[in-house]
Amino acid sequence: MKKRRYISGRSLIFIVLYGLLICQACRTGTRPKAETVTVDDQFRSVFYSDSGGITGADGLFSFTLPDGSSLFLLGDCFLGVIKDGARDLTTPMLRNAFNLINKDEIGTRAIFRGTIDAPQTLMEPVNEPGDSTYRWYWPGHGFVRNDTIYVFALSLVNDTSVVINIGLPDGADDKTTDMAETIFSFRISNIDLLSFSYPDFRLLETHRVEIDYPVNQIDFGNCVMIDEGYVYIYGTKNLPGKAEIYAARVPFDSRVLYRDWEYSTGDGWEKDISRSVSLDINISVSEQFSIFRYGEKYILLTQERAGSDIYTYISDYPDRDFHNRKFIYHTPEPEADTNKRVFTYNALAHRQYIVNNRLLVTYCVNSLNPWDIFEDVEKYRARFIRVPMKLILREEAMK
Repeated sequence: MKKRRYISGRSLIFIVLYGLLICQACRTGTRPKAETVTVDDQFRSVFYSDSGGITGADGLFSFTLPDGSSLFLLGDCFLGVIKDGARDLTTPMLRNAFNLINKDEIGTRAIFRGTIDAPQTLMEPVNEPGDSTYRWYWPGHGFVRNDTIYVFALSLVNDTSVVINIGLPDGADDKTTDMAETIFSFRISNIDLLSFSYPDFRLLETHRVEIDYPVNQIDFGNCVMIDEGYVYIYGTKNLPGKAEIYAARVPFDSRVLYRDWEYSTGDGWEKDISRSVSLDINISVSEQFSIFRYGEKYILLTQERAGSDIYTYISDYPDRDFHNRKFIYHTPEPEADTNKRVFTYNALAHRQYIVNNRLLVTYCVNSLNPWDIFEDVEKYRARFIRVPMKLILREEAMK
């Protein structure tokens, strides 16, 4: 196993291909209105780096570690040096890495294999003997138990017969459409659960999640919640015209976290996945989303799939009866791009960063033209926003 290298510094996020499967108030000298969503440039400045750390990425799942730091799980990402807002065209793209933010929120470490001059992807699938298929991992969510970190990972392969619908910006030309079809031709082959030692992030084991993925096609692991002795594992199923959320769970102290799951039937839990039902959300959800507990309520935050709007729901239960849909934020980047190539996706909540009753939310920004993210790093850097909890929790009468 190659030695991992940890880079200290402020980290940045950046990506080219991860568009499937927002922040503390700006320091303007005036306090935002109690229910105003604001951009958090301060957290953004900590997360990104122009030298020696993460310069761009997508994904951005996170969870808290025992020492109070937070681990962010990144999909396609870049290290290297940024000059005049651009990235060198020879900069390699890693398919995944971690970004560790210390408990004081003033420093980061990028975690990857190789060296800063020759970085390598952190997690890589292992092929069966005789199989030369190129495969890669995009991380899902994860959690920590004692001295072990667990990360769900989607194992992907290129497949020209599949084109993922990411929702082209209005006005996209034929060239942009063709690029999108080329970039988003891939599929998930299976889901793995990887474990790492803490605090040195050494890979320990990789286990195939024991569901029949080709049959069920539920992307479990794209959201994880620890609650009342269980690991709740959520995933999306992309149906024609709508993507839905399904819920599974396994005891937190299980020695085989990758199998023997129970699945939500809407009024209970069953071992038979064929009896599982979706959470019945009335929009098409994004591939990645968040469900977390806040007091006695469970909160779901999702961006509309192939859209620019972010919504929340609340429930008294972790697997059903989500209601009180609230429009939270409209991501402005696609409309601001005159070339109609920029899109946003996969908004996520970061529960550990609720400050002054304002929730930290991220969403990914990307371009359908791979060269754009080299010429302008802002086109592949996630955005950070702060959402008032009062806005999410206030219940309104059904119309």
